[in-house]
Amino acid sequence: MNRLPLAPLLLAGAALLAGCFDLSNPNVGTVRLSPILDSMFVGDTLSARTVSYVDADGIPRSPGVIKWHITVDSVGGVPAPVATIDSTGQIVGRRRGTALVYAEAQNQLAPALIVVSTRLDLTLLLDTVFVMPNDTITLPLAIVQQPGSPPYTRWFSPTPDPARYTIDTATGLVTAFQPGAALAYIAHAATSQDTVADTGAVVVMTLSGPSGGRFFASVLGITIRHAGGGATALNYRNTTTGKLAFRLVDSIGSRTGPVFERLMVTLPDSVVGIGRFEIDTLNPQEARAGLGPLDVVCNPPRSWAVWSTSAGSGIIAFSHNLIGGFPAAGEIAVTQYRSIPGGVAISGRYTFTAQRTDLYDDELGQLTIHGSFVAPLVTYSTSCEQ
Repeated sequence: MNRLPLAPLLLAGAALLAGCFDLSNPNVGTVRLSPILDSMFVGDTLSARTVSYVDADGIPRSPGVIKWHITVDSVGGVPAPVATIDSTGQIVGRRRGTALVYAEAQNQLAPALIVVSTRLDLTLLLDTVFVMPNDTITLPLAIVQQPGSPPYTRWFSPTPDPARYTIDTATGLVTAFQPGAALAYIAHAATSQDTVADTGAVVVMTLSGPSGGRFFASVLGITIRHAGGGATALNYRNTTTGKLAFRLVDSIGSRTGPVFERLMVTLPDSVVGIGRFEIDTLNPQEARAGLGPLDVVCNPPRSWAVWSTSAGSGIIAFSHNLIGGFPAAGEIAVTQYRSIPGGVAISGRYTFTAQRTDLYDDELGQLTIHGSFVAPLVTYSTSCEQ
């Protein structure tokens, strides 16, 4: 079976994995499933996950009697399972979505995650795009289909207002013109058997001063989190070199509120015009160096990014090259750099892979982030506020 091209992260489910299940109790041993992440199409069947048990002394042993369970969602109050599982552990995909499978053995629960897709599936990688006039961007999509299905074609609906933005209906290339409220864009894919579509938005905006920046980002994995909020950018003094560094901060809510979410991209050099800049890997040990001379915010060793949220048990994920070596973890592109009253405004986009710190050596901790922004750019003689 072909795996779907996923960057594995289940924001709610992974928190459940980490917080509700004791996966490594040294006093009683550990039960695990393999693979812990898998994908299938509606109607497909997956064989039972492999169950392993290592006792408290680290010796592999039989897991004993195994009972299988699976989460069941509801639609309109009616149970609607994404997948079902029988007493032998065999899994059948029922509808699009994600399900948590777990084996009960040795008085423990060992989880695995299953993604179920329709035989033709379309996902917007940027479902809201912030741009300034004269920006261009090709709208990114992810399309997967069941092996053996007929070839698909993809296209975009014509723009609802060509004075605001135009779109190449074959490629999805958007050219922005006049600012105003959000306008829809619609992406389509079809085979001789199936047709799917999804709707996003293009927001063309300008800034009248050093405030009012906006961003929108998608955190992609087994499920997708779309989030938008305020955006600011600054060139600030590197406390060690004395040179200017750059930071883009996209945030939702306040640190004192019940939910605070932040995405930050840091570059060791200032941004003084348009350009493309690599985002490199930052590991948790470097980040924990913290408040001393190696402080990765006040003295960035190289370009890096972080995404974090206080929702649930809290998640922190640092930019991380999931392949190892080159290429870099991603990039940030500054596509517009223009004067505004009281300063400068920039616009652009970023995409990078990251790894959760609580699952740093685990496939479940991987994620991919896409975002776009329009932000005021200010310069401070010094700023290490994190």
